[in-house]
Amino acid sequence: MAFLGAAMWPKLPLEIAERVVGDAAIENKNTLFFDAFARIGPRRYKHPAEQWRLEDVVNELDHCSISGALVASTLSVSYDAMYSNLELSDMLKPYPQLFAIWNVLPHHTGECLAPAALVAAMREHDVRAVTINPLSNGWDWRAATSEALLACLDENKILVITTAAELGGWVSLNQFLNQYRSIPVLIYGANWIEQRYLLPLLEGHKHLHISFDRFQINEGLEYLYRKGHEDQLIFASDTPTMSAGAHRCYVDYADIPEAARAKIAGGNLIRLLKGQRPPTNRVNRNEDALMSAVRDGKPLPTPVVDMHMHMLHQGLNGAGGAGYRMENGGPEGIFAMMKKIGCVGGGFMSWNGVVSNDSVAGNRLVKETLDQSPKGFWGLATFDPTHYTQQQLGAMIPQLYADGRFIGMKPYHFYGVEYHHHSYDIWWQYGDEHRLYALIHPTRQDLLEVDRLAAKYPHVRWVIAHAAGSYPMADMAIEVMQKYSNVFAEITLTPVPLGIIEYLVEHLGDHRILYGSDLPMRDPRQQLGWVVFSRLPLASKEKILGTNAFEVIKPCIHRLPRYNVPPHYLKQL
Repeated sequence: MAFLGAAMWPKLPLEIAERVVGDAAIENKNTLFFDAFARIGPRRYKHPAEQWRLEDVVNELDHCSISGALVASTLSVSYDAMYSNLELSDMLKPYPQLFAIWNVLPHHTGECLAPAALVAAMREHDVRAVTINPLSNGWDWRAATSEALLACLDENKILVITTAAELGGWVSLNQFLNQYRSIPVLIYGANWIEQRYLLPLLEGHKHLHISFDRFQINEGLEYLYRKGHEDQLIFASDTPTMSAGAHRCYVDYADIPEAARAKIAGGNLIRLLKGQRPPTNRVNRNEDALMSAVRDGKPLPTPVVDMHMHMLHQGLNGAGGAGYRMENGGPEGIFAMMKKIGCVGGGFMSWNGVVSNDSVAGNRLVKETLDQSPKGFWGLATFDPTHYTQQQLGAMIPQLYADGRFIGMKPYHFYGVEYHHHSYDIWWQYGDEHRLYALIHPTRQDLLEVDRLAAKYPHVRWVIAHAAGSYPMADMAIEVMQKYSNVFAEITLTPVPLGIIEYLVEHLGDHRILYGSDLPMRDPRQQLGWVVFSRLPLASKEKILGTNAFEVIKPCIHRLPRYNVPPHYLKQL
């Protein structure tokens, strides 16, 4: 079968392609951002506050100074593909900065055009990228009946956007890449926990490209740049489900050359689309000082206090488990990152004590790290009622907290005991007596533990971890926080839902919402950008980023040496 091949769209001459990237690389703030994956349309099980409309995409891109985007429609997968593809292209006509992604599948059932006709229709509507969803649409990419479609995409070098799951998993993705070596493939939606599957594939498949929407790996762009993969890295946000500003912050703060940043932000995508690009570099002229600082790659001009940090031993890049790889996750890497983004302090706990269930070693690691930390940082301790008796805990708890640099309590669900169980009471009683605070990752699907504990131990500030991870979680946090003034919400989680921080503030006010990153499990820059590029007033952003944490540590701040108090808090003592 003959296809239209390279004649389908005129290729950008090499010197022009280089100029496209070079023009965007003059300085950080002028970098052109071109989003490779936005997605609109109705979806199942949507929370009423979740954004989904085309206007939501347009507004978010303009707010975040993102010049354009490829846009997919959920209906192209959940309804008739070609009907919805054409509908999408028609919807985007008024927006020269937006370009349709069509969903395609084999033509034999009459739901999609045959390959030659499909290519002609794509050319007519200037569509240069497609999604394939074999899992969701119920077809087998390995079948002989799929070869005509995939050979067409291969022959024409059409950008294919998909997920490993849609192709059948990581082994199947590797098979697909081996079989179709001319299809530029962009994998979106991979999670940071899947690094051990995805990173090795980049080595052997130069036509494989990845985005970082959920692949929020610590120092990921820096690591992959050093490995020589800068041409395979693509900016994509999955807005309006996710915050686009969160993802551009990851690129803006990347410690890589400007030319590489320009490629990741938009240059690589322009190349894969054979020159298709936004007509102008769009800039939000009403951005505040924090947004401007991020786009300029400078530390924020307001103090940042991170209320959710972990720590590995120096020199480690991982922590075992199913996929706990954390590039440069020891003290040197973490504190250098803190300085870069303007973080002046915060509370950190171990990883091995929390997730690896070795509480004693984890507390020792925190203590050793505090011995070498910059100013402004303090420790959270972990105690385990399953490996140690109540008598042992009765001795261990006051012994550790004799070190005044420890003011936090960090239990974890991997210990398998609900936090309101009597075996934890010895710790909570000590915390209540000494006015400590607790960071709570619930063991349950609800917040019953926080509800019970906030009432029983009123002198502890109970900080709900990951309270902004989803709208249902936010609803539960709102309910319990409206009952108890000693409950706070810490935001961090991979999904960075668009609008959810504003949603929390709308229902609770801005005085008990806290910034946290969960680094180095996740890179902190997406979490930071999530707040910075929210639609909140500047004063509210500053409270969440660095002021509100004072209310959490204030009752026990007298325990901290002055060295471990964030500098801007010293003025309030």
